[in-house]
Amino acid sequence: MDNIMKRITVAMSVFAALMSFGSVAAQECSGLSGCEAKVCQIEKQIELAKQHNNSNKEAGLQKALTEVKDHCTVDGLKDDLQDDIDNVMDDLAEHQDDLAEAIQDEELDKVEKYKQKIAEDKQELEELKAELQKL
Repeated sequence: MDNIMKRITVAMSVFAALMSFGSVAAQECSGLSGCEAKVCQIEKQIELAKQHNNSNKEAGLQKALTEVKDHCTVDGLKDDLQDDIDNVMDDLAEHQDDLAEAIQDEELDKVEKYKQKIAEDKQELEELKAELQKL
């Protein structure tokens, strides 16, 4: 089972890295959730890679697609999202501590930096929780 989870993790990592290749895929697959959404998004990105004659990206996407089709489960996606939520919560706590320290040390540039990071963490946390709710 660990081998399967490692494969899913690798496939999801490849998939996440390649998501920036085209936001069109996310828009066209927005009505789907879970594994179906992942498959749809990868397939759309494969189309984009073909259109741009990017065979390396296409090959990586094909591998990710195979892994997702073979091993994706809703429970696995939930576990991955919960791990992401936990990581963001850890980052948020760290940034809040850093903000308190910057305020105490009267470092205004760092105060603004950490306020921005906290806002980004909260936004990401909301998005991840919403995604988890869809599953």
